[in-house]
Amino acid sequence: MNEDLRLQVVKQLENLELESNQELQQTVEFAAKLCNTPAACITLMGKDTHWIKVKKGIDIAPHTSLELSFSIHTIKRNGLFVVKDALKDVRFNTHPYVAGKPGLRFYAGVPLVTHNGHCVGTIGVVDYKPHLLTKQQKLILKILAKHAIGVMELKLSLEQLNKSFAGLKQEQENNLKNEIRLRSMFESLTDAYFLLGKEGEIIDFNRAAYNFVEDKYGKKLTYGYFLTDYLNSAYKNVFIENYQGALKGKRIQQELLADYGIKGKVWWDCTFEPVSNNCGEIIGVSYVARNIDERKLNEEKIQEQRLRLLKIAKIQSHDYRGPVTTILGLLNLIEEEDYLVTKEYLTMLQVAVKRLDEKILEVVSIVDYPRVT
Repeated sequence: MNEDLRLQVVKQLENLELESNQELQQTVEFAAKLCNTPAACITLMGKDTHWIKVKKGIDIAPHTSLELSFSIHTIKRNGLFVVKDALKDVRFNTHPYVAGKPGLRFYAGVPLVTHNGHCVGTIGVVDYKPHLLTKQQKLILKILAKHAIGVMELKLSLEQLNKSFAGLKQEQENNLKNEIRLRSMFESLTDAYFLLGKEGEIIDFNRAAYNFVEDKYGKKLTYGYFLTDYLNSAYKNVFIENYQGALKGKRIQQELLADYGIKGKVWWDCTFEPVSNNCGEIIGVSYVARNIDERKLNEEKIQEQRLRLLKIAKIQSHDYRGPVTTILGLLNLIEEEDYLVTKEYLTMLQVAVKRLDEKILEVVSIVDYPRVT
């Protein structure tokens, strides 16, 4: 496990305000009830710090040294970790939370492991007297751990997706400002500008046009030559058609992808406009080519992000709520039946959690985090 990536995920989760998440709070309360303990909590573990993010019935500082946490032993065990009586356990009988307040005696915890294998914290139950867990209670605690990390990963994925979309929206707004700026540049002839006569001959051009032809075609623009002599055959017919349309008085604007072979492809915004003299007689055509590669790339990114959001929304509205409702419903039934858990209930819980796990994984795969920055 990459420790840097793990700490990055922990930092992202720590910034999500998990304390206010209703589903996580319900999960902690169910853990305490189903394990018949007065307290339970969900924790995160940083490099040196241990945070209690969601809790019930426990009065301990919200963050402590990692060395003082029971959770670190849970992580080392990489599975369910149980301390039946801390006072009789040489590892914990001198621990300040055992020997002093709040006087912990029992602890049982399960690691919270993301789909990428990063162990970010634990879910645990505690008691202030010696305690034992049944086989069913141990299984339930493991199921609740899967549910808790699923909720946390979904919240993190949606948060990252929203930030990503907000960034793309800002980029789109910036592009709009750039478009206005580019329009101003166009009017001052900073795009590739050509003035063509009625026969297609080159009357005038600017520096950008000269550099463009020299770069893409390896030729030098010359007054009096025909612009079609510089163009490749794939674009020549389209150019002639648009040029003739402009000679008839039409303003033609077209976006096209030009292929220059080993020199790559470029998206162009091409504008053909009739040029008239003072008497209104058309005497030529102005042709302006503007590079819009950046805009096209951003449009593709925004469209891709929109499709991701639609897919996430579909999963959340149609697929995610189903197993969550099933889990909460089953837990309520278990509570109503005085926590006498049947095999049928456990099987249904496992099926619901597995389905939720699959949907969470699908969301995580769409967002694809963490990204090392």
